[in-house]
Amino acid sequence: MIVGVHPLAGFDKLLHYRVPETVQARVGVGSLVRVPIRRTMALGVVATQEAPTDFPLERLKVVAQAVYPFPALTPELLQLARWMARYYACGLDQVVETMIPKAVRQGAALKQEKLLAVARPLDPVELAALARRAPQQARLYQLLAAQLRPQRKALVLARLGLTAAVVNALVKRGLVGETLQRIERVAYADESAAGELVAALPHRLNSEQQAAVDALGADLAAERFATSLLLGVTGSGKTEVYLRAIDLALRAGGGVVFLVPEVALTPQTVARLRARLAAIVGGHRCVVWHSHLSEGERLDGWLALATGEARVVVGARSAVFAPVRNLRLVVVDEEHEPAYKQDETPRYHGRDVAVMRAKLAGAVCVLGSATPSLESFTNVERGKYRLLQLTQRVDNRQLPYIDIVDLRIEAAKQRGLPALSGKLVRAMRERLERREQTILFLNRRG
Repeated sequence: MIVGVHPLAGFDKLLHYRVPETVQARVGVGSLVRVPIRRTMALGVVATQEAPTDFPLERLKVVAQAVYPFPALTPELLQLARWMARYYACGLDQVVETMIPKAVRQGAALKQEKLLAVARPLDPVELAALARRAPQQARLYQLLAAQLRPQRKALVLARLGLTAAVVNALVKRGLVGETLQRIERVAYADESAAGELVAALPHRLNSEQQAAVDALGADLAAERFATSLLLGVTGSGKTEVYLRAIDLALRAGGGVVFLVPEVALTPQTVARLRARLAAIVGGHRCVVWHSHLSEGERLDGWLALATGEARVVVGARSAVFAPVRNLRLVVVDEEHEPAYKQDETPRYHGRDVAVMRAKLAGAVCVLGSATPSLESFTNVERGKYRLLQLTQRVDNRQLPYIDIVDLRIEAAKQRGLPALSGKLVRAMRERLERREQTILFLNRRG
């Protein structure tokens, strides 16, 4: 087998290598491999499975290692990387390094713990003999024999005050078995959805919400690419439309990418998603993805998506590159937010990349906003995007009253620019007299 590899070594060039029979089953388009370049080993991504026409095959170097037994990049992600390299005028290696987390590229080891369990039962006579000869071993054996499932080695030793030598002696005699169990680092694993009990149960949709869900459902059922701009006033129930569409995509066996503009919004979104996903038949796991996670959390989340253990990812702009299998739905919440723009190379826009990824995967893309970007609204006018409108607030709730105060007038009254306007001070006093609360927002941090 001959493969073309894009090395992640600072230059944008396709190099060809022979694949030895011992690793051929682990290598395919999108695989992460280690290959020799000059006198060093470099990481690369398999881009093609074809032989060069201008070089003797017997002189080709050999792929040294396949990092994972499955592709690191899905076919549409590989196509997306090529498109981004052209569109944003950068190297393919820079795009791939952005797509694949550092811990994944380095082939970091999984976090594991050792478990202990009884391997062979002892009759009372044998147990008594063991207690006379090695009382510490007998204590450990009796504890494990009383358990219904394997126990964590570190916890058992700490509880009994024993050393690893006691375990080793029992393992050597075949009385106790020692196994490894993977410890999965789940971001926001303790995120409680207790405050989102309402979100766990589907709301009754109004006519506009139902029309939007029906339109998205038709696209999902037809398995066709379509982009819709969900234009809804604040409090109109856009999130409920997202959740209904996610439900439809998952029930059809598809995967989902849900983008939010800020990392700070992720815990709230995760809590609502997990509450709703738990209500779907069979339940579904939601992976969190953003730059503030630890390397271990990113590695475990990436593996869960790449292997199909999880089918939903929620996160900031980098979540658009998550290796979701059978992608059927991409949601970009608050699509107008500038936070979707990446400042470093590759300088991509998360919203635009999300639309392109959905196109390459033949998935449905939903862009949601109460104040859409000029680009998205122009695409609606040109017929590229469909407009879905939510003009009513849920339960006909009233929008808050907004009063704009001209501080220039206040300055004339008070001889200088005041920190608080007279109207604001009076309103705050009224709230305090009624033992109510007031929140003041400043226009900057610090």
